[in-house]
Amino acid sequence: MGIPDQYKTGVAHFMDFEFGVTVNTLIPRSETEILVEKVIEEAASYPMPHIVDIGTGSGNIAISLTKYLSQSKIFALDISISALLEARRNAERMGAGNKITFIAGDLLRPFKKGAFFDIIVSNPPYVSESDMATLPDEVKHEPVLALYGGKDGLDFYRQILKDASGILKRDGAIIMELGYDQSKNVKDLLKQNGFSSLEFFKDYNGITRIAKARAG
Repeated sequence: MGIPDQYKTGVAHFMDFEFGVTVNTLIPRSETEILVEKVIEEAASYPMPHIVDIGTGSGNIAISLTKYLSQSKIFALDISISALLEARRNAERMGAGNKITFIAGDLLRPFKKGAFFDIIVSNPPYVSESDMATLPDEVKHEPVLALYGGKDGLDFYRQILKDASGILKRDGAIIMELGYDQSKNVKDLLKQNGFSSLEFFKDYNGITRIAKARAG
């Protein structure tokens, strides 16, 4: 019951592109297009931005960025091998296979500390324990691994922000998608981890959906 059309067709639309999706990948949302737009704006400051996409899923963020940022160097990580394989297939089909380095790993743990990236981008799992029980039937068909963010929905933000400053260049940016009621808590986490120049952006429904901050 309620199987999403995207899983039935194996195709999801995102930005100006079509991505292959499977039950092992989150279906791209229109809200996430705002995340990509903010990364593109930030990347304009760099001649060749180094960007890492944490939890790449179908590869919709990383691949879209290669299309709009031809001079970028992009790394795409996911702990799910099945999702990573789908992302790689999408990249090859869309002519971006040689522009993205795909890495299997848990968040930022594959990287050693040392300034490296200009931008970290992520749409992490952020559904809380209580919200998991009230998800629409269609969403319940999507991978729990890509949805569940721990008891309060903030587990992945805590871990990403703990490790992010160790691999971001000075003044590098982190840009993340948020759950509908998480802006205050994520703001506190950003400050606790030494980030500054905090900015928040709303989605098409007026919900604060994107956070952007700089490493100290």
